[in-house]
Amino acid sequence: MVTNNFSPYLTLTILIVVTGLHTLDLFDTEQIVFLWDRISLPQLELWRIVTSFTWCGPGILIDFPVLMLLYSMVSIVPSYEKDPHDVTRIQQQVQQYDDIPTNNEDIRDRIVNQWTTQSARRRRPRSDCIFAFICCAIIILSSYLLLTETSILMYITRYIPIRHPILIPVFTRTLLYSIITLHSLKHPDQQQNINFFPIPGKYVPLFHIVFGMFMKYRVNETVHGIVVGLIYAYLANNILFTPHWLVHLVGEDGNMITEEGVIDAITNNPYPNVRLEPGANFLHHAAAIGDVAFIQSQVDLVDLASTPAEIVRSSQPFRQSDRNGWQPLHEAGRSGQLNVLKLLLEVDTIDNAPNNEGRTWRRRAGKLKINVNARTNNNRGFTVLKIVEDNHGEDHICAQLLRELGAVSLGFRDEVSDNEE
Repeated sequence: MVTNNFSPYLTLTILIVVTGLHTLDLFDTEQIVFLWDRISLPQLELWRIVTSFTWCGPGILIDFPVLMLLYSMVSIVPSYEKDPHDVTRIQQQVQQYDDIPTNNEDIRDRIVNQWTTQSARRRRPRSDCIFAFICCAIIILSSYLLLTETSILMYITRYIPIRHPILIPVFTRTLLYSIITLHSLKHPDQQQNINFFPIPGKYVPLFHIVFGMFMKYRVNETVHGIVVGLIYAYLANNILFTPHWLVHLVGEDGNMITEEGVIDAITNNPYPNVRLEPGANFLHHAAAIGDVAFIQSQVDLVDLASTPAEIVRSSQPFRQSDRNGWQPLHEAGRSGQLNVLKLLLEVDTIDNAPNNEGRTWRRRAGKLKINVNARTNNNRGFTVLKIVEDNHGEDHICAQLLRELGAVSLGFRDEVSDNEE
């Protein structure tokens, strides 16, 4: 049950087709349900893991429970998709700052405070919704095997009388009720119409159990789905986070290239839950945290530009200033990122011959055209060398690199001498 902007209707179509084919006896129940002895060795009928989520269950398509199930999917799933549990954990983002090389812990703290926030998301929640479906499906499969294959459920029925204790190996209902539970937890005060009854959101799961018992439906799968939803809600709030590969897969980490082949530095942000300074772009953040791989990927894109006009446009983000006049170069200097400075200034390392004592750097005639003496605050503030010296000392390796490239150390309102211009 993969979600996108049309996921409820796509899922509904799949359910109708599969249930309809089953109703017409084109294939029987045992071909699609989750049967562990068929899935495990030696049969390995792995398709059952998927097909068990694509069937409405016992009955025919015109049965009232099946129709209400389809109606619930159309009404509940799109609503939860718009506002799922946010599992892009900011704590995971902060961990990457622990590796910032610096002699002053205040530098790392300032960078963390500058770039991280618990504010509202800046990306679409589709990946969180997909992740919720995937995790709930995994919990459903795991708990089903735990209850049935280990006979735990049968052991419970010795002490608690449960009618029809065995769970049906059809998980469409179970998954839906887990999403219904998540939606009710997310919107406890939202009024919902369930089977034509107005119900506050927080009571919706309980209503489904009571209504099912009143109508003499099986509520085993309902209870199972509610428990799965509660388990996922706990994990989402404490442990789980949406993996970056999934965010990237659904296109929510920001496309780096516009239709014209130019880096879009303003509107896209590949770092979830990162607050950019006004006027800054994602290269500022990458430079601050030392994301060499990402910066290199953007440099490679500039190299692909074919005309001078394209080169100017695609390299502009590397020279872009935020509201305080800070370029990515200054961010790299503040956090002491030598490899980032070498990328931005297009520098090669050359070992001195013959005894390899010390090293020198050679600046290539590249395309980024970054001024090593660019200053902050409307060209009246600090140069990157001054920033490195203040934060890491005059003998820092970054300071050595910058001096060999002709950098000067200028502070706020320092004048430039004639030989430094």
